[in-house]
Amino acid sequence: MSINWSSIYNGPVGQILADFTPSSFVNVITQASQMQLSHLEKQQSTDKSQISAWTTLQSDAQTFAGDLSTLNQASTFQQLAATSSNANVASAVDNSASAGSYQISVGSVAQGEVDQGSSANLAVTSPSQTLTLNGANLAGSFSIQVGSKGTPVSVNIPSSGISLNGLAQLINQTPGMGATASVEQLASGNWVLSISANTTGQSITYGDTAPSGSSTQTYGPLYYLGVTGTSGGAASNVVQAPSSAEISFGSTFNSSQAITSSTDTFNNVIPGLTLNVASKGTTTVTVAPNIKGMTSSVQQFISDWNQWVSDTAKLADSGSVTASASGNSYAYQSNSHQVLTSGQPQSMLNQVSSALAQFQDTSNANYQNLSSIGITFKSDGSLALNQSTLANALSSHPNQVAAIFQHLYQSLSGSSSSDLLPAFYQGPTSVTGEAISYLTSASGQLKTQVASLKSEVQTQEQQAIKQYGQWVNQVAKYAQENTMLTALFGQQSGGSSSGG
Repeated sequence: MSINWSSIYNGPVGQILADFTPSSFVNVITQASQMQLSHLEKQQSTDKSQISAWTTLQSDAQTFAGDLSTLNQASTFQQLAATSSNANVASAVDNSASAGSYQISVGSVAQGEVDQGSSANLAVTSPSQTLTLNGANLAGSFSIQVGSKGTPVSVNIPSSGISLNGLAQLINQTPGMGATASVEQLASGNWVLSISANTTGQSITYGDTAPSGSSTQTYGPLYYLGVTGTSGGAASNVVQAPSSAEISFGSTFNSSQAITSSTDTFNNVIPGLTLNVASKGTTTVTVAPNIKGMTSSVQQFISDWNQWVSDTAKLADSGSVTASASGNSYAYQSNSHQVLTSGQPQSMLNQVSSALAQFQDTSNANYQNLSSIGITFKSDGSLALNQSTLANALSSHPNQVAAIFQHLYQSLSGSSSSDLLPAFYQGPTSVTGEAISYLTSASGQLKTQVASLKSEVQTQEQQAIKQYGQWVNQVAKYAQENTMLTALFGQQSGGSSSGG
């Protein structure tokens, strides 16, 4: 018997079918599994957040230990820096120079050769127009060589002709060229070619070749542009001769004792020091303890400690108690960012904090603890640095400052597994290592369970859709049979009544 769906949905059963949709049927069937899946996925998210939190604290502790390791090295407090009293004359970079002062006089700085053409043989009134000579395009080729050990680089002028701007561009785009070309305008209004060596202290040599078989051009193109003489070679107009940099020791430049360099850089004139000259004059180069560099290492130690404190407070503290302005009442503020419920992170931080605060090095005469060199604790457990106090200590007794950090390193981050810092961050058996390992394993198991449960839910959904279809067909069948029976009995009842 076929089902008349139109009559089914237009009848009383239609509302039931409309209310009880396939999705609602699926939800009823899969509700228990979906609730379990939601719980597992929430636990997955929690585990992921906790792994991230433990990893952050592990990294914080490891970074802080690395800072201690740096401060434990004697070389950290033996840093030297080179400074110049007149950086406009020369600057200095220290490599491994010995402490001391050196007076340097600069007689000259290194220069590269600069050659300029002229308009005597060919007046160029527009740099963008094609160069012509006696009614024909300027032609030929030339070469440019910088320094006696350089390689001549050739340039061929195209037969179609070229402008002065185009020629400068052609020179600059030629691979291996050791010089740079530019176009300049003279006071007369004419334009000329200028060629500058890219390296200092090196002369420029030119080759100049006339086009073969030309009746209008006897010499090479550089001759007509006024850069060279008739046979090439040296420039006709050298506006800046090549020169080397020269220095001598003392308050005035002494040419008889001059030290030269083809560049503005002098290496090992003072052993272990690089000197860069910039202009003529005198400067005093001083190699002295690098207070700024040492302070930077200590500041890094403090900054990384403060980061560890901040991350622990954010990730592992349940909340804080604050006192009122009068001090008569207290209020508790919960930490909405808390991820870890373990008390181990804060316990470890408290132990390290106590070790830092209580440290005393009685072997030192002047500086025996962190506060004596300008490092103090703030109310939130972070550290503050008085740079002036630290600078004074580093200037007067750098070895005693070094000793404080060396002893701290031994007590907090030594090789023994019982030392505080390694026990928290180092290796799979550390506090953070075990926590991360456990959570990672648990997360892996959850991932498997979630995948299995999702597959089960998918199967349940497919079964639910199938069952829904069977249910709808059955309901529709019953509804149609009921309609037919109702109509049949209605007719019989009507027939008896009319026959009476």
